[in-house]
Amino acid sequence: MNGPENLSPKPATLRRQLLLWLLPPLLVLWAISAHIDYDIAKRFVNLAYDRALLDAALDIGRQIRVVNDRIYVDLPRAALDMLQTAEHDRIYYRVTSPQGEYVSGDPDLPLPESDTERVSYADEDYLGKPIRIVAVRVPVQPGSGKGAVTVQVAEPVTVRTGSAREVLLRMTWPQAILIYLSAVAVWYGVRRGLAPLARLRREIQGRSDRDLSPLPKAQAPEEVQPLIHAMNELLQRLSLVLSAQQRFVADAAHQLRTPVAGIKTQTELALRLTDPAQQQQVLHQLHTATSRLSRLIHQLLALARTEPGAQAAHAMRPTDLGREMREAASEWVPKALQGNIDLGFEGPDEPLMVRGNAILLREMLGNLLDNAIRYSPPGGRVTVQVTRKGTEVMLQVEDNGAGIPQDERERVFERFYRLLGTDADGCGLGLAIVREVAQAHGADVSLDSGAGGRGTAVRVRFPAAG
Repeated sequence: MNGPENLSPKPATLRRQLLLWLLPPLLVLWAISAHIDYDIAKRFVNLAYDRALLDAALDIGRQIRVVNDRIYVDLPRAALDMLQTAEHDRIYYRVTSPQGEYVSGDPDLPLPESDTERVSYADEDYLGKPIRIVAVRVPVQPGSGKGAVTVQVAEPVTVRTGSAREVLLRMTWPQAILIYLSAVAVWYGVRRGLAPLARLRREIQGRSDRDLSPLPKAQAPEEVQPLIHAMNELLQRLSLVLSAQQRFVADAAHQLRTPVAGIKTQTELALRLTDPAQQQQVLHQLHTATSRLSRLIHQLLALARTEPGAQAAHAMRPTDLGREMREAASEWVPKALQGNIDLGFEGPDEPLMVRGNAILLREMLGNLLDNAIRYSPPGGRVTVQVTRKGTEVMLQVEDNGAGIPQDERERVFERFYRLLGTDADGCGLGLAIVREVAQAHGADVSLDSGAGGRGTAVRVRFPAAG
C-alpha cells in the first residue's frame, strides 16, 4: 500500500521549471508579434493589390475608344479571357459613360458613391463574396469637354487574405524556430550550469559517513559557493557535535567504570559477611559510594546539556541575571548552613539584563557554589555578587578557602581535573561545566585570588542586553 509520501507529486526539475517560466512569456510575445505581423502583412498586401487594381483600371482606360460619339472598350480577347477565367482570383470590371450608362464589363458591379474623385477605393459585396473595388475617372477626349468615363476593377478579398497569411507564415516560422532553439539552449545551458551541483552531489555520495571534512569550493561558480559555504559550516557544526558526543561517552565510560566496580565489590563483600555490624559498615560505604556516583551522573548530565549539540535546545532570551542568581543562591543556603558556611548575596535592586537561558545560568551558579562550599573550611564565607560595569554584567563567586595556585588556574577548567592534596569529594567537572555555559552565552570566565589574597574569586563577564 502506498504511503502518504508516495502520493505527493514529484518535484519538478530546475530545467523544467525554467522552461515553464520562460516558454509562456515567449509564446505570448510570439502571439503578439504574429498579430502585429499579420496587420503589417495585410497593409502591405492591400497596398500591393490596390496598386495592381489601379494599374489594371488605367490599362482598361487606355483602351477606351470613341467612334461616332459612341464609347466602347477595345480590349483584346486574350485580356478578356484572363479577366474572366480564374475562379478564386477572377477580376471584375465595369466601364460607365459620363452619363452613367453601362458601357462594358460586369453590369451588376456596384457603382462608386462619389463621382468627383479621380481615384477611389471601396469594399463591397458582390455575388455573395466580399470584394475590393477601385474606381478611376478617365477623360473621354482630353480637352473636348465630353466628360470622363468611370472604369471600375474589382477582385475577391480572399485573394488578399491568402497572400497575407502566406506572408505571415513566412515571418512567424523563423520566430517559432528561434523559440525552439531558445528552449534547447536554455535546457542545455541549465544542464551545463548545474554541472557543479552534480559534481557536488557525487562528492557527497562518495564520502564515508565519518568524513565531515569541508567540501571543495575552489572550482565552484560564484552562485554555488554560498551553498557550499553553508554546507561546510553545517559539517563543521556536526563535527563539533559528534566530537563532543564521543568525548562525553568516553569520559562517562571512564569515570563510571571505577565507582561501579567499587559498588559491585562492596556488594559482593556484604553478601559474604555474616556479622551485622560489619554488614552495616559495608552498607554505609555503599551509601556513600552511590551518593558519589549519583553526583557524578548529575554532573555528567549537566555537562551533556552544555555541549554544543545540546545548546540549540536551550532558547536564549533577555534574562534578569541578578534575580536568577539571587533565587538560585537561596536554594544553597541549607547546604551552606550544614557546613557552617556564611553564604551571602550582593546585587542591586534594578534588573541586570543579559541574553541567556535561566536553566543553564542556574546550573552554572550551582557548580560555582558547590565548589566554593565544598572547598571552604567550617566558619568560612562565600559571597555571590552581581554588578554591572559599562557594557558588561559580571557574576562573581568569592570564597575564603584554600584558593587555587596560579599555575593551576587554567587546568582546573579541564574535565575531570582535580587539584592534588584536596580532601573534599568531587569529580572535576564543576568548572568545566561553568566554562561551557559561559561560552554558550558569549561570556568570559576568569579565576583570581579572593579578598586579601585568600581564597578564590571566579568572575563571569556577560555582554549586557539593552
